[in-house]
Amino acid sequence: MGYRSDVAYTIRFVHEDDTNNKQSFYVFLAEAKANAATAPCFGEQGWAEFQIDEADFRINFACNYVKWYETYADVQCHEALINLANEWVNDEDNHSDIAYMFVRIGEESDDIEERFGGENYQFDWVQIRRTIERDW
Repeated sequence: MGYRSDVAYTIRFVHEDDTNNKQSFYVFLAEAKANAATAPCFGEQGWAEFQIDEADFRINFACNYVKWYETYADVQCHEALINLANEWVNDEDNHSDIAYMFVRIGEESDDIEERFGGENYQFDWVQIRRTIERDW
């Protein structure tokens, strides 16, 4: 069986000028597709839950009940993509408004991981909500 998690992340270009967003988005995509660590996310082996939204200049991923082990190649690819987004956020020469948010919820009630970066991220992009479910 193994330990399972729910995972979601989004990488967005949120400049008020869509021309800047478009250019930065496609440069980021080109860099990610050319990078050996992140390229598998874009290949045929990629997960159906991985979406490139060209209209809104964003990359989205969401998957439930998955084994999110750091030793798995597909997980390494997604983690590398988040790390690339973080590098862009921290690059002083980069003039794009990139932002990202990553959330992972494990099976244990206190196993929650949140990472985010960029000046214009919004907490409502990816939210954690706890609910009580009943069988009656």
